[in-house]
Order: sequence, then structure tokens, then C-alpha cells
Amino acid sequence: MTTPWYERGYRRMLVDMHISDWDAAQLAQFDPARMVELYAQAGLTSVMFYCQSHVGLCNWPTCSGKQHAGLQGRDIVAETLTLLQERRIDSCAYYSVVYNNWAFLNHPEWRMVPASQDTQYASGGFEGSRYGLCCPNNPDYRAFVLAQLDELLGPYHFDGFFYDMTFWPAICLCPHCRARFRAEQGAEIPDTIDWLDPAWCAFQAAREAWMVEFTDFLTRAAKERQPGITVYHNFACAAFNWTLGLAFNSAVHHDFLGADFYGDALEQILVSKLMGNLSEHKPIEFMTSRCVNLKDHEQVKSFAEMEMQALAAALFSAAFLFIDAINPDGTVNPAVYDRVGQIFRETAPLEPYLGGEQLEDIAIYFSNESRMDFRENGTPIGQSPMWNHDYPHLKAIRGACRALQQAHLPFGIITRKQLADLDRYRVIVLPNVLRMDQEEADALREYVRRGGKLYASRYTSLTSTEGTRHDDFLLADLFGCHFAADDLGEVTYMKPVDAAIMEAVIPQQYLGHYGQPGTPDAGIGMLRLAENAEGEPLATLTLPYAPAWGSVLEQNWLSIHSSPPWRDTTAPALLRHHYGAGTVIYSAADLECVGSEVNGRLFVQLLQTLLGSPSFSADTHPAVWMTVSHQPEQYRYLIGLLNYQAQLPAIPISRLPFTLRPPDGKQFIRLLTVPDNMPIAFTLDSQGALHAATELDRLQMLVAEYQ
Repeated sequence: MTTPWYERGYRRMLVDMHISDWDAAQLAQFDPARMVELYAQAGLTSVMFYCQSHVGLCNWPTCSGKQHAGLQGRDIVAETLTLLQERRIDSCAYYSVVYNNWAFLNHPEWRMVPASQDTQYASGGFEGSRYGLCCPNNPDYRAFVLAQLDELLGPYHFDGFFYDMTFWPAICLCPHCRARFRAEQGAEIPDTIDWLDPAWCAFQAAREAWMVEFTDFLTRAAKERQPGITVYHNFACAAFNWTLGLAFNSAVHHDFLGADFYGDALEQILVSKLMGNLSEHKPIEFMTSRCVNLKDHEQVKSFAEMEMQALAAALFSAAFLFIDAINPDGTVNPAVYDRVGQIFRETAPLEPYLGGEQLEDIAIYFSNESRMDFRENGTPIGQSPMWNHDYPHLKAIRGACRALQQAHLPFGIITRKQLADLDRYRVIVLPNVLRMDQEEADALREYVRRGGKLYASRYTSLTSTEGTRHDDFLLADLFGCHFAADDLGEVTYMKPVDAAIMEAVIPQQYLGHYGQPGTPDAGIGMLRLAENAEGEPLATLTLPYAPAWGSVLEQNWLSIHSSPPWRDTTAPALLRHHYGAGTVIYSAADLECVGSEVNGRLFVQLLQTLLGSPSFSADTHPAVWMTVSHQPEQYRYLIGLLNYQAQLPAIPISRLPFTLRPPDGKQFIRLLTVPDNMPIAFTLDSQGALHAATELDRLQMLVAEYQ
């Protein structure tokens, strides 16, 4: 059986070609031979190249649309394919959907009608936007896409096919969207966002279902025209809020997951772990620009930053794709390809060792339906917060990831896909899961009853995905406490009453939760719990003098700069409860969100009490990322250590001690560096755990063999 192209190599590249053609010089100097020469120079194993772009112009002689005028009839798709095949570099075609300026301009009836009242989309006129959006619910636009695929996937043979922009860049109110919702729900599209209104929740569920159906439609269309081709879509919007409508369950229509990202280092951890557990096949693909952002055409990231992002992908056994951008005349900067080649020469020797299943003792649950914010309730649909990735659930997930990475504990990110397989995780974290359905609640309850360990915070299980706010938590029997009142204000406190918690928060006496609007911590808060808790209180609620901030005219405050703790209560705020054979810790506040030393330390300590001895650990600087993947076919673990410091290049670490536990009934026999296979001394303790230490410059990979 032939190995799929995406498993054959990890070094990839894409050159953006979103170039208009109203000047004869645009793309006139594009030279496929020169480009393929540069690709080979960069050491690439595969290339994604543009057949068409957001501009909507085609790079092949088309009958269904318009070929880019600057190409003067040249078929650069055919030329590039032939040259790549000669170099034995795999090919992946790029095709943009939804974003298509040519279709938008030539077929106004295909346009989206955005609800947004932003100037760029005011009245659906697009006066301030460079992007023309076509609605995937429009049957004529769909027919046009199929006609283009007939032209592409007939005469041209690609290894892979990539659809970009398979999401909703606006809330569309066109006649086709209105008619489809009316036909499916017997109702009109709501005018107001309200996550406690079943009608609004049904509309958002419909938007996501429509995009899942469109993704399936596109994938099947490509595979019908070229059987055996690999198809995937840009998954970059998966962590954004609800507005883009890209649901996690669309992943089943990708052969593997890949996406472009432009955030911080923590984002790379989060999305790599999310895609790793969602993807149908591996490796996943992490893409990012060689420039500081997509809008900048010249400012290149430092070598150290480009290198570290590529090394981080290798740490997660992910493919890495650099994104360059073509100059308007069709040329590129060859120095970029020298740098890319230099970086890929570092990662290439590691590729034979990559893969396996990552050890993940702790699972952070990412809820597709919680990518929203109750503070949006009452907002007109035209003022929807597009392109938002600062919603409460994600803020809690990021906080949990940050704390666990810095503590070097084995963790992953799971979704509804793993509900039937929860027992593989020793601890599950529910970080402020704003909306939950009965299927999720039942699976989690049974997991704990069988002996699972659970941490949950704040709104988790209080509201259904259909928009019903329950009188109590769906998981109140697990939490050992009961809901009493909604958020208590912008500032609240926890007072430890358990000796271990008191020690964990030293030198503080209280844990503060400051969620004032307009600050980085906006939205952080605490619920009030009823006094009649079955669980063991670990901390209780303490309130400031008044819940509102106040002013010079409304003096309901005690200290002008802050709102210090004032009134202790006996209401529980942090509890431990035993249910069945399992244990649950519930926090009325999303304490994992607060990026302070004490909150991070307490969060980790709470999880460690649930976890016990982890599968692996390290005693080193918080900047170090550690992963371990099990490769049972080779009777080994792959250990990865990455020195990802905030200021690059990183300062080497002279000694990094770490521990790794063996599979049940097995014994470690050898520890080697890779790819040079140098032995490292180690010891085994009475439980068979391996103890060793290594130096760390940037990335160090080792294999621990067992028998």
C-alpha cells in the first residue's frame, strides 16, 4: 500500500499569490522553474501552490472563471506540477472558497449579506473591505465551484487538495440563508444574540451545521473527481469564537488537520494538542508566515523565532509549513529559501523518529458549544464580535495550558470526540464550560463513578447547549455543591480553609479574582454557591465592600485603588467531593484564568492531588516544553524537550533532570539521544521509573527503549 504524501515528509511551504491583475506587470515574471528550484533548495518534501486565490483569478486556462491576465495564457499549474514531479516533491493544490473577489464582482447575486454594522460591511456594501464574500448556501455559487473543480481535478493530478476559508467570515442574512433556516426551523433568523434563548441557539447550531455540510460537500466533490486524493481544509478558526461557525465535528471531513496561526507560543501548544486529538490521521500540519504577520510583506521574523516555531512542530510530531508571499511581479526573495532550508536541515534528521501517541494523563476539555460569552446577551446581531478569541472558555483553557506546561505535566486537549474514551485519562479538566448537554454530563458522570478524577470551574454544566439555564448544575451530584446566584461582581475572593490550600497560596491570604471590563482579565469572576454543600470546603467566599466598582460620586469603596477583601462568608467556593469511586474538585471561580504565580501553583497542586504520580515529569525552568510519545511498535518512548524562552535565542540549560514511568510490566533498557544515538546514563527506582538528566540547547529528543 502506498504511503500517503502527508506521511512521507514534514517540510512544507506555501507561497501566497493573492495578486490582482489590473496592471500588466502583475505576476508577469512568475517563473515555475525558478520557484521549484528554490523549493528544492529549501529542502521541501511537499509544496502547496496556488491554483486560484481570494482574488478569484485562476492560474490555469479556465472556462468557468477568469485566468490571471498577467500570466498571458501560460498554464503555470501544469508547469509547476510537472517540475515538482521531476524533483519528487509532493504537490498540494490551493483553492479559496467563500473568499472570491471575481465571483463577488461578476455575480452580485452570490454575495453574502453580512449582518455586521461595521463600516466595511455596512448594509452589505463591502465599501471598506478588500474581500468579496460568496455565500456557500447559494446553489449557483456551489455549481460554479464544482465547475472549477471539474477543470482542476480532471487534467491535473495532485497529491493533495487544500480548501481555504471554509467558515463564515460574516453572519450572512442573504435570501438563501434566511430561506434555509425558515425551512429547517420554521422560524426567522433572530435579531438579537441571546445564549439563554433557544431560538438564538438553534440559529447558531444551524450555521455550524451548514458549514459542516459545505465542508463535506467540498471534500466529496474533490474525491469524486480524483479518487484517492487527500483533502483538507483550513482549520485555523477552530479556536475563535462562535461567529466564524467552524465546528469541531467538521474535522471528520478532513483527511488530516492543518491550519495557519499567527499567535503566541501558547497558541502553538494549544492548537497542536487540539488538532492532534481531533485529526482523523497524522501528522497534523502547523502553518505560519515567515513575516511578522500576514499584512506585512517585508519584515521577516528573526531566525531564532522561525527556528523555534519549526522545532515546536517537531516536538508535537507535526508537519511544519512556512508561508511566503509572492511579490506583485511574480518574483520572490531567494534569501528566504536559504533560511528555510537552514531550519529544515535541523528538523529533517528527526523525522524518522516522529510519531506515536502522546502521553496525556490530564485532559483539558474544549467545548465547541462554549465558544461564546453570556455577556453578549442582548447584543443586536449586527454588532456581533467577529474574529474574537478572548471568550471566557478559551481564556480558562489557555490558563490551564500555561500552568500545566510550566509544571511539565502530561496533558492534552480533548473534545466531544473523546467522550467514549474518557477512561484513558487520569484527570479531566472542565475549564468554565459555559454550555453542556446531557450526553456530555452523562459521560462525565460515568467516568467519575468508575474512578475518574475531575476538576471543574465556574459555569460548568449550568446551562444547556439549547439555551436553558438550569436551577442547578447538571453535575451538582459530582461537584458536591449547588448553584445559588450568578456572578458576584468585578472583584471577589476565596479564603482558604484547608491547611494545604493555605500553604499553597503563601504569601497571599486570599485568592483574588479581578474581572473589571476593559482589562486583560475582563470576564473572570465567581458564582455564589449555596451553603448546603455535600463536598468538603477547601476555600470559602469573601466579598469586597461592594460588588460595583463605584466612583468619586458613588463612594461604595474603601480603598481608592482597589477593592480589598472585607466580608468573609461561610459559602463554599472551592470544594473536594467523592462520587462513586472517583473524586471531583470544583471551583466557583475560574481560578486557572488568573495568570499569577499563586493561582498557577494552586491550580497545579489541585490537579496533582487528583493525579498522583505522573507518567513523566521534569525539574527545570518553566520555559521548557516537554512531551513524550509512545511508539509501542518499536518498544520505545520518544521524549521531546524544547527550550522555548520568551527572549530568543534561548540560553542553554546545562542540566535538566527528568523522570519517565514505563508501561505496565515493562522495564527500560536503553536511553539514547536522536538522531545521533548517543547513550545517556539513567537509573531505575523501585517502581521502575527512569531517572536521567540531559543538557538542553534548543530541542533535544531522546528515545527510551523498553522490553
